[in-house]
Order: sequence, then C-alpha cells, then structure tokens
Amino acid sequence: MKRIHPFVWGHLAAALIVGAGVGATLDVQAAIMGAIMLAAGAVISSTFCWWKPGLDAPAWQLIPVAILANPLMLVALGFIAVDADCVLGNKRGWDCLGAAIAIIVAGACLVPPFGGWLWRWWKQRRHPRGV
Repeated sequence: MKRIHPFVWGHLAAALIVGAGVGATLDVQAAIMGAIMLAAGAVISSTFCWWKPGLDAPAWQLIPVAILANPLMLVALGFIAVDADCVLGNKRGWDCLGAAIAIIVAGACLVPPFGGWLWRWWKQRRHPRGV
C-alpha cells in the first residue's frame, strides 16, 4: 500500500479545520459544509500538485500551485472579478453579498496549503530522507 505524502495530510487536515472553523461562525450545518468543501478542494489541489510541480517541490513552487489549483479558490476569484465594483466599494448593498462571501472563501482557501507545507516540513525534520 502506498503511503500518503505528508503535504497531502497537512493540506487536508488544515482544510478540514479551517472549513469547520469558518463555517462554525454561522451554524453546525455551515461548519460541516465548509469542512467538506475545503477538504474536497484540498484533495483536488493536492492531486494537481502531485502531478506538477511534485509534492516534494520547494515551497515557493508548491504553495502557489496548491492555492490556484483549488477549484473553490477559482470560483471565489470568479465571483470577485464579476462583482469588482462591490470589492472596490463603488457599489454597495445586498447585491454585494456574493462578493463578500467570495472574499471570505478566498481567504479561507489560502490557509490549507501552508498547513500542508508545515506538516511536510515537520515530518522531514523528524525523519530525514537520507537516514
């Protein structure tokens, strides 16, 4: 059985924690949905990172790819681009609710790749590859 890379474990765990934490500000159902959505995005993103640039790539290559390969981040960026007037403050009101939620989702999508990188660093520090 093939072992799961530490970056994937950390990425997935951080996504579950962040998704549940952000969702918990509303209610239990939002916490569950937030955890599921961010975890699904982390799985897709980790799969893409495994292909290119590789899970052992330097952080400066791996983290941007992990962020931009997350479909949830791409959807959030799309909402932000469509409602750019709301983001810039030129338009206000309830019509800007989607843009506000998209900003929160995009911010939440930034954290899990750093969790993956941190867990990978921690595991490599404890168990060097050459030993």
